[in-house]
Amino acid sequence: MTAPKEISTMKTRLLTLALLLVVPSALAHGTMVAFFGGQIAESGDYRAEFAVRDGAIRVWLRDHDDKPVKASGKATLLLNGQKLEADLAAKDDGLTAPVPVKAKDKLAAVLGLVVDGKPVSVRFQQAEMVAPTVSGPAEAGRKTFEAVCATCHGGALRGTDNGPPLLHPFYALGSAHGDDVILAAMNDGAKAHMWKFGDMPKPQGLKPGQDKEVLAYIRAVQAANGLGGAPATAAADPHAGHGH
Repeated sequence: MTAPKEISTMKTRLLTLALLLVVPSALAHGTMVAFFGGQIAESGDYRAEFAVRDGAIRVWLRDHDDKPVKASGKATLLLNGQKLEADLAAKDDGLTAPVPVKAKDKLAAVLGLVVDGKPVSVRFQQAEMVAPTVSGPAEAGRKTFEAVCATCHGGALRGTDNGPPLLHPFYALGSAHGDDVILAAMNDGAKAHMWKFGDMPKPQGLKPGQDKEVLAYIRAVQAANGLGGAPATAAADPHAGHGH
């Protein structure tokens, strides 16, 4: 007779396989996809992706076949009531500019880009990240997240150049990335199937039982920022059985 834990593990693997099969269809021609966890908008023949990192902004420009496009230009930001302008410099397949900004900040941005001598203008807005007051398992999870997970997913859960944002509809309650999938990633790592960050290795330094605490914290932050509802009971209870 198959043990309940083995059945749960099989379900998680089947769900992960389903994601691997389904998600690529969302990358078909004509679909706007953010590859690096940022916001994405269309302007004429191009798609611009915009992300805020601690201390910098990142921009990627692609054509309708999602191939990188070389560009130059400037960014004008409205941050904390002040107007900032920054020159964008090439970095990897995109552009970057160092600015005194945090990933959690509220800001508005206007990108004035030039592609093949032609102007391309795109606007973006980002709301301030709401940091909820947490206690119990979620507070323990916050400390673990900041020590183990923030390097890749960011202290504001909005991602970094090393990993995707968890403050994102893809990871909200009720999404395809439910509790089981997130817990499995924390315990076993995960294969890349949506973003362009590569495979997620198994996190180092995560002790038994801390995965549920971290999940409780992630769900609390998501709920405070309008993603999903209240944290699941299993996520809030660090002593509950692992759902994978």
